[in-house]
Amino acid sequence: MHNPLTDEVRVTPPSICELSQIELAHATMQQHLCCRAEHCAWKQVAYHTLVHFHRVEPPRLSPRERAHCRGVEFPAAQETGKPFRHGVVPAETFRQVLAGLNELANGLYPNDTRVE
Repeated sequence: MHNPLTDEVRVTPPSICELSQIELAHATMQQHLCCRAEHCAWKQVAYHTLVHFHRVEPPRLSPRERAHCRGVEFPAAQETGKPFRHGVVPAETFRQVLAGLNELANGLYPNDTRVE
């Protein structure tokens, strides 16, 4: 939903049951196993869904801090793609991810008559 007066965009998740969101989030995390959440909007949304439903507890330290504590060299950021700034993902990315999740949910529950 876009408010032209304030130029704000509000994104709401599709109306599907909580269990299917969790199942989809688990499946997405498995499909995007090699991706980093900072660079993959699909994995980022799935990860935040699992955190929201208390299926995953976020680490207290950043990956760089954990590597430093273990004495492991942390790899530099990839030059090919711009990572999202921490906590900032373009609204269009969320729309695309939520539309994809909605399509997956409709495939799981084709006879669901709830209004979106």
